[in-house]
Amino acid sequence: MLQASACKIQAGRAQLVACSLWLVALMPSTANAQEALSLADAIEIGLKNNFGVQIQKLNVEAATINNNWGQAGLLPSVNLTAVQNNNVVQRKPANPFAVAGRNVGNNVLGQLDVQFTLFGGFAVQISKKRLEQLETLSKGNATFVMENTVQSILLGYHQANLEDERLRVFIKNREFSKERYTYVKLKKSLGSAISFDVLQEQNNYLTDSANVLRQEIILKNELRNLNVLLNNDINKTYQLTNPLQFEDEVYKYEDLRAKMVSSNTNLRNQFISQELFHNATRSAQANLSPSLLLNLGATGSLDQLNANFRINTGNRIENTVGFLDRNPLQPVYQTVNEQAFTPLTQTGNAYGVYGNLSLRFTLFNGGQLRRTIDNAQIQEKIAMLTTDQLTLSLENSLLASVDLYNLRKQLVAIAQTKVQAAELNLTLGNERYKNGTLSAIDLRIVQENYRSAALEKFAAIFDALSSRIDLVRLTGGLVDNVAK
Repeated sequence: MLQASACKIQAGRAQLVACSLWLVALMPSTANAQEALSLADAIEIGLKNNFGVQIQKLNVEAATINNNWGQAGLLPSVNLTAVQNNNVVQRKPANPFAVAGRNVGNNVLGQLDVQFTLFGGFAVQISKKRLEQLETLSKGNATFVMENTVQSILLGYHQANLEDERLRVFIKNREFSKERYTYVKLKKSLGSAISFDVLQEQNNYLTDSANVLRQEIILKNELRNLNVLLNNDINKTYQLTNPLQFEDEVYKYEDLRAKMVSSNTNLRNQFISQELFHNATRSAQANLSPSLLLNLGATGSLDQLNANFRINTGNRIENTVGFLDRNPLQPVYQTVNEQAFTPLTQTGNAYGVYGNLSLRFTLFNGGQLRRTIDNAQIQEKIAMLTTDQLTLSLENSLLASVDLYNLRKQLVAIAQTKVQAAELNLTLGNERYKNGTLSAIDLRIVQENYRSAALEKFAAIFDALSSRIDLVRLTGGLVDNVAK
């Protein structure tokens, strides 16, 4: 109420506007409670929530499952086959031993077959090696995606930290202008300052207040971008617990190059790809060798036939088989069992085992095997050239990154010295201004120099941190350092 009354008694439209903005600046903040977020927590959350990392983990799991001797073809294949056949046949056979009439048959055939590859041109060993390399390559791809994620989170976190530090500089600058604005108004009330001085300081204060408002929006947007990287609620706000600091570290190019050759993720993946092409050549050459297979197994069947069979009725009958001296009055009889067609179902079975060796050797197939080998060797040479090209490109990037890091490290030292001098100059200038030996315009220049130096310092620190992240990634230590 006292502040509102004070505003009402101010004379002039410009002074009313200034007082209104002053009251807005003094209003309590209604921002949501901020969650503390460290850099390590941000990386952990990002790696846990990132979809690309989750997909790569599943790919690694699949490659690990496939990497076994059974998938490579070392273990035998065992097949169990069962077939049930049914048929209905109407017979009038020429064979007197065949069953005439309607025959209804069904049978069940079973076979257990076990096949071993005794020799296949070392294709099994080559295939197992290929599966191991595919698993390693899957892990390398997962590491590459994790490096991308970690680098993005590191830069996003540092960028948000940079904007937060910039906001602190703008707030400090605004508070300094507010203090001077209040001081000038007091001098005017005492008659030692004129309206021009008050309006000038008012304009400086309003400008600095606008800078704070713009920077708050920039910081809010950077925190939203960080939430996107972490796959978190986009409106979530944080209190970043790791300050924007730079610790000087000395790197030797020879050490970095040796580490890059042995640990760079892209280069390691390329070496694995090169080995895969080499194994593809060996696999194609293995097709020129003979293959020796062993088949062991057992077969069996259960048979059933439903037909009209001749069976004895139990009665005996006399059949005329001839005549004595060809006299029809003296027949010769033979007593036989009486037979009749009776529908019956007969069952049977059969069992057996077998063991077979087979040798297969391709003598000629239109030159396809030779062309396959030639193409595989060409792809292997291309992979070797690609590896050399990648190595050279990485060496160039490493040299440029080392030079840039050393430059930015020096710029950080320069910026820190500048901001110390500017801060001291601002303190001395403020004292001289109050003593009347420095004009308001000159003090404003000193204030702007301090603000520029402070902003330059934090920008230099961010650039140096970014260069260090590039160096660590080029040498393959980004994920390892995070794990530690």
